[in-house]
Formats: sequence, structure tokens, C-alpha cells
Amino acid sequence: MLLPNLALAALLALPGQSSQPGGAVGGVVVNASDGETPAGRTEVVLRMQVGKEVIFLDETTTDERGRYLFQNLRLGTNLTYLPGASRQGVHYPGPRIQLTAERPDAFARLKVHDAVEQPNPLVVLRHEIEIRPQPGALSVTESMLVDNPTQSTYIGRPAHDGGEPVTMQLSIPPDFERTTFHEEFFGRRFALIDRKLVTGIPWTPGQRELKFTYLLPNAQKHRIWERPLDLPCSQVRVRIRTDDADAVSCTLPQKSVQRLDEAYEVVFESNGETLPAAEVIRLELGSLPVPWMTSARWVAVVALVLLIAGVSFVMLRRRSVARRTREAERPAGHRDPAIPEKQRKSSTRRAA
Repeated sequence: MLLPNLALAALLALPGQSSQPGGAVGGVVVNASDGETPAGRTEVVLRMQVGKEVIFLDETTTDERGRYLFQNLRLGTNLTYLPGASRQGVHYPGPRIQLTAERPDAFARLKVHDAVEQPNPLVVLRHEIEIRPQPGALSVTESMLVDNPTQSTYIGRPAHDGGEPVTMQLSIPPDFERTTFHEEFFGRRFALIDRKLVTGIPWTPGQRELKFTYLLPNAQKHRIWERPLDLPCSQVRVRIRTDDADAVSCTLPQKSVQRLDEAYEVVFESNGETLPAAEVIRLELGSLPVPWMTSARWVAVVALVLLIAGVSFVMLRRRSVARRTREAERPAGHRDPAIPEKQRKSSTRRAA
């Protein structure tokens, strides 16, 4: 129907496909923010996945009772239909459906939610931070279990006029070199703006895991790491690998110290009460490994200082020996032209 001609030709050429249309996907859309009442006049989109390619297939609008129907769909186990509904600019995907000759029709119940711009309902139920020092850098992995406890989707507001809505900002140290998200979905939706990672992801009701890793360059034996919390947080836990457990301190209470092979794992954890957004977690790190280039520079400086001191000492020593040799070889009564006349007369008077 709205399928491009090329995609239609490719679909007809697939092996094992029926030459006659006969499948149907239908169902009802309900508003989960309003007791799952039928959502009339709601846009429903049907996409089709063939291999790794996802193709837009058709769209419709529900009737006053929230019902929708797509007909004349092709059958085959290598085709997957993806229905989804949209409300207030947010798309809500439904189940993945396959239509076969034995099961040519499928019913899909789709849920949508009302959207809110403010206040921000998001909270973090668990925030895990693991820090692994390595020569020249700190590798930091953070895992956040983000929860929207309401029945509405949080879509945020623009940070400034004309800007995109912002729903979350990650306040990681601004000197990070790169960030890797463990899920491609988040990696595509976070952007770097003014050295801060921000996103406008709509947060639907329920929980979602956000995990990412970043590197902080470091060339010092001692460093202070600070991390303001992005949202109210029920539990914060910080783990640090270190060669010296006594060289680490944190604003959170220390929970445990465990010996692991040739290093220690020190764990700090909040005491159970919810920490507010913008609360700063401060970690003081000592005995950090520095890159060999940094050590080499210091070794070179020390070697240069020692070389200069050694050369100066040898030169002074040679001058002293030469002076004593000249004095020992000088005949009695000989006047040393290097000694001023006044000094010779004073020495003569004292001798008399």
C-alpha cells in the first residue's frame, strides 16, 4: 500500500512466500494512564522486518473504540510484523508477529500513555560505580537502574527556547576522553553538549537499566574524583581497585575491604537513605599508577640535576687541586701575581 516499489519487488522475490495475500493484524489500543480505557483516534503504524531490514508498511487510525486492522498481509516465517501506536509524539512498540498459513491472523493489544513535561518523576533505585586505575587513566563504569514510578511518560522540556527537550543529563567529570554505552539504543540517543552528555529519551513507566563506561586521563599519583548525582538515588555503591587500601577515602561510608590477587577492592556504600539530586560523591585516590612517560620525565630531570651537580663538583675539585699544586711548587720569596699587593704587605707585617 505505502510500501516502496523496490521493497515490494524484493518481498515478492523471497522464497517460500505466498503469491496471494491473506494475513491480518488487528487489535485494540488502550491508554494505560487512564485505566487502560480504549484510545480512540490514535495513530497505529505497521512495520515489517525482512532479515535485518525494517520497512515501513502501513499506518491507520483507531476508531472511537480504539480498534485498528491491517489486512492483505503476506505470510511467511521469514517475515516479522511490528505494530506500534503513537501518542503525543511518543511511539510505543507492540509485539513481534509472524503470520503463517496455519495462523494467518493475529491480535495485538497496544498500550500508550499520557505524556508529561514536568515535574521530573525519575528516580534511581541503584547506582553502581566501579573505578579501575590503570597507567595514564581511570576507567569508570557506571550502572544506573532508572525508574519512572508514575503511569505517565516523561518527555521533559527544552533547556532553552528552540532547543530539544532534555530528560536526563549525566554529570560525569568533564575531562572524560570517551564514553561507551553498553546498549546501542542509549549510545544513539545521548549527545555531547558543552562537555555534558544529555538525552531527550522519553521515559515510559517502569524501570530501565543504563550502563556506560568512560576514561579519565590521569598522570598523577593522587587524584580527587567527584560525581554529582543526576537524580534522587536510593542506593549508591562505589568500588575501587587499588594497591593500597589506606590510600582511598570517600564521602560515603566504607562497607568492606577485600584482598583480590595482588590488589584490594574497597567498597563504599550509602547508608540506606535516599540521596538528593546534585549530591556530590567525592572520592580521594592515592597510590595511582602513572604512565611510564611521566616517570621517565622525572627520572630524566633527576639525572640531569645529578649530572650538573657532578660536573660542578669535578670542576671545583680540579681548581682546588691545581691551586694547591701551584702553591707547593712556588719558590720561597716568590711573589704570586695573583695575590694583591696589600694582601702581601699585610701578611709580611703579621709575620714580623
